[in-house]
Amino acid sequence: MEFTTKKTIKMAIVGGAVAATALLSACGGNGVAGNSSPIRNAAETAAIEQVPDGGGQGAAAGGTGAASNGDVNCSEHGGQVGAPGRQKMDLIAVAATDGTTPGCTEAYNVITEYFQKLPQAEGPGERVLDVQGRWTCARQADSAGAQGAVVCGVPNDSLQLETRPSGGTGKAPEGQVRKFPNSTQSVQFTGYDASVRMVRFQLITHQKGGQSAPVDSKTYRLPLQKGGEVFSAATLCPGESVTIDDQGYGDQPCGQEQLIQQLKYGNPVLAQISVNGDDRIATVKEIYHP
Repeated sequence: MEFTTKKTIKMAIVGGAVAATALLSACGGNGVAGNSSPIRNAAETAAIEQVPDGGGQGAAAGGTGAASNGDVNCSEHGGQVGAPGRQKMDLIAVAATDGTTPGCTEAYNVITEYFQKLPQAEGPGERVLDVQGRWTCARQADSAGAQGAVVCGVPNDSLQLETRPSGGTGKAPEGQVRKFPNSTQSVQFTGYDASVRMVRFQLITHQKGGQSAPVDSKTYRLPLQKGGEVFSAATLCPGESVTIDDQGYGDQPCGQEQLIQQLKYGNPVLAQISVNGDDRIATVKEIYHP
């Protein structure tokens, strides 16, 4: 079910749309070549404004609103976004590890279409495939600070955007007590909290060729070390065959983006992690299980 546009548009809205378009044109774009679409004209912007509680109120083609870690807060120019009846959040164009960032125009197009397609979404994560012909979007499980944030990515690509509560920095809380510094742990990853950029996991016992079992009922969170290594056995970065060492751990070089995407899509991952002295995950080796 698509949202129904209003029958009438007040002149003030159209005037605001024209002004916003002029401002955004002056701001310029930040999208990677081939990834961002042209700025909408005033009529198209006004149409977006009529989506009730849906997509953003404008179509910024980039902007200077840095969120954190090179991310761009598109909502500083185009307004917050949110599904009907839910919390409005900032729309963030995420800077990938390879330096690519989606343009804000494309980000608004994607998130608006996602909200329009929610009635046809899959499962409790409200996953929607084929948004704008290539994106996949899903809602994260509610957690402290996230409250149903939406994450979108392009399969087999590093492009990513997400929604975050207003004022979120994407950084770990100051003064956080270190849990596992300079240690190696066997874990089952259970999700990713985009609002603080931490992976969630449970501790498990694991024996080579044996079954895994939870150590306790607690769920922990740690950030990934920038530039940390990730190795796939079979599912993180699927290949033609299983790639493991003599201990049953993955040894095919993968990437943190692939790990994060798997977690955002709700796919649990068994792994051995190495944690550095700053309590950041430096290495992830997928545990192979037939």
